[in-house]
Amino acid sequence: MTAQTIEATSPEAQPLRPFGLTKAVPVTAPDTATTAPVLTLCPERQISVTEDGIPFIHEPSMASEFMTKQQTREDSQLDESTDNDKD
Repeated sequence: MTAQTIEATSPEAQPLRPFGLTKAVPVTAPDTATTAPVLTLCPERQISVTEDGIPFIHEPSMASEFMTKQQTREDSQLDESTDNDKD
């Protein structure tokens, strides 16, 4: 008895994809073109610096904004607070 190979030839046949990628969608590029500075590690100061030797922390804002929410439960009382962490 010999082994047989069966190939799908129907028009609906598609290549197999891993289960985690079955709902994946293409990613679109952002509208604004930004270039990140080239960073290196300063061995003496142990911080990231730009090509000019300026600490990266002093670079212009990355324009990020985050809303954080805290919930604290004490003595069956729920306290909620929010904070804006704008760069």
